[in-house]
Amino acid sequence: MAPTQDVLYADIDLELSWSERDLPERERTRHVHRLHPYLGKFIPQLVEVLLGRYFSPGQHVLDPFAGSGTTLVQSLESGLDATGVDVAAFNCLLMEVKTRSYNPFTLEGDLRAAHARIGETTDERPSPFVRRWYAPQAARELLGFRGLLADYEHADVLRVILARAARSARRTTHFDLDFPREPQVGPYWCHKHRRECRPVDTAAQFLRRYTLDTLARLKEFSRVRARGHAATVIHGDVRHLPLGPFDGVLTSPPYPGLIDYHEQHRYAYELLGLDDRRELELGAAAAGTSRAALAAYSDGIVAALRNARKSLSKNAPVVIVVNDRRELYPEILDRAGLHLEERLLRHVNRRTGRRAGEYFEEVLIAR
Repeated sequence: MAPTQDVLYADIDLELSWSERDLPERERTRHVHRLHPYLGKFIPQLVEVLLGRYFSPGQHVLDPFAGSGTTLVQSLESGLDATGVDVAAFNCLLMEVKTRSYNPFTLEGDLRAAHARIGETTDERPSPFVRRWYAPQAARELLGFRGLLADYEHADVLRVILARAARSARRTTHFDLDFPREPQVGPYWCHKHRRECRPVDTAAQFLRRYTLDTLARLKEFSRVRARGHAATVIHGDVRHLPLGPFDGVLTSPPYPGLIDYHEQHRYAYELLGLDDRRELELGAAAAGTSRAALAAYSDGIVAALRNARKSLSKNAPVVIVVNDRRELYPEILDRAGLHLEERLLRHVNRRTGRRAGEYFEEVLIAR
């Protein structure tokens, strides 16, 4: 992407790209960052660096496209308050669970009590979606776990555990958990394990594993988050919500025509009865990348940034991580009343599976 006008790629002492050796997977998914898989999120170390450069402890950060809550989690770890807005109900549930302050004794009591009851089943008739995507025993175990939720104070934590287990227990190939199109009901050649595999037919093993893993991750995060700071999660369309005041924005907006954020967690919406607002998604893959779709995407991002700008003080930083290969963002920022000050190029060098390949993204700093 060529520099525009007088804005150049900044040459500063700011490390934004890391090798696998420098930043192994266990560090990129530390504590609550792996409560549930989520496509399209930026890594916490990048957020940590950007918070340290453009914000000060005690400030309040806004993420208008908060997704899985990486900005919120890292703000709490860095001694800042944060507010995240997202139109997707599952994203908001996940953010709430990641950032809430817990009484460790009642949390552990609830999760261990629920863990002891995993395997209880129900005679409830599964929905067509559940019958299609889950083996009969897996469906009974997932629905049985869902039936336990009302018995516990920390039902939202259990909902995230249920969603994570439901993702793993689907009738799909091991190498296609991110993008399953049709259920896999018989043996198949597994490109991941290089042998014949079968789809799973039970869910209890995932429920047990993820209940204990979630407890450990929430306890780990409670030890590193700064005291006296809080995150607020708002479920809604950021283009129209009253916001603020805030000391700046740090976000990674959706990319046009890349991911359907509601569809990637369809199992959660089906099992938890969440409010589906996919028609409000900006840049959804289903909308494509036609000229009209890109114009609608740009209009939506402009409206969101204009609304966010009303809540910012003069000269507040607006930090956006994006792959702008279509050169949309200089005009978007200008239309939103923001001045593009810096562009930092970042090499994303750990993409795997169907998303593997050479890839770059930019960090845009506007005021």
